[in-house]
Amino acid sequence: MDEQKKIPSGIVVTHEVWQATQPKSSSSAPDSAVRSAQAFAEKAAASVRSMNEALHRGQKKAPPVVFTPEMRGQVAAWRMPQLIAIGASTGGTETLAEILHHLEPPMPPIAIVQHIPQLFSRLFAERLNRECRLTVKEAADGDVLQRDHVYIAPGGKHMGLKRAGGMLVLECQAGPRINSVCPSVDVLFQTAAEELGSSVLGVILTGIGKDGADGLLSLRKTGAHTLGQDEASSIVYGMPKAAYDIGAVEVQLNLKDMAEAIKMAAQK
Repeated sequence: MDEQKKIPSGIVVTHEVWQATQPKSSSSAPDSAVRSAQAFAEKAAASVRSMNEALHRGQKKAPPVVFTPEMRGQVAAWRMPQLIAIGASTGGTETLAEILHHLEPPMPPIAIVQHIPQLFSRLFAERLNRECRLTVKEAADGDVLQRDHVYIAPGGKHMGLKRAGGMLVLECQAGPRINSVCPSVDVLFQTAAEELGSSVLGVILTGIGKDGADGLLSLRKTGAHTLGQDEASSIVYGMPKAAYDIGAVEVQLNLKDMAEAIKMAAQK
């Protein structure tokens, strides 16, 4: 098998993550190993769906948030950020793809933490780089942030920001799990708050748990502007809800309006 078809032993790969790394079309039929991996991934995805349904059984899902003219005016008036920091988990791969497909230069650097296993973070970045107008790469320790570039946190490593020689660079290091995950969205948001403060646009998307909520609140406390995905468009309304409930989300939006809002805030 080529490298794109290998499944690291001991890693549970959901169907979402598997699909996120695959080309949109393929001329060759999958071999038996790939079919087995896909079948396993589909079972894992079914387990996630069942868990999510159990958590929300009997609850009526909220209607989509409408991006009103007043909200548009609010977002358009925000200061232009030096960095866009995004966090996502379950459902995030296709959500991120949907957003990034609509973004184009000029754009500030975009740093993304998506909960994803090792190897798959690079394959995911490579897929997005082929499809998007921005340059997308798996982040590496010491990367200097550049405009019109998107940096995906490497699986198994926390990604944060630091200053080096007057430049803002990425720090990607293995470490203990935070909120039960590595990479953690909180690490990105907290270090962004420390290094850039109000010059960040923070975005939190679909995902299980509460990773990123505290970090997004830290950004809000510096004066940074923040966006959160609404319940109606979230595959799992966990992370965005946790952030919204503690006042970390300034404006909540449906996925279909998220890219437009980011462009309104970041392209002046």
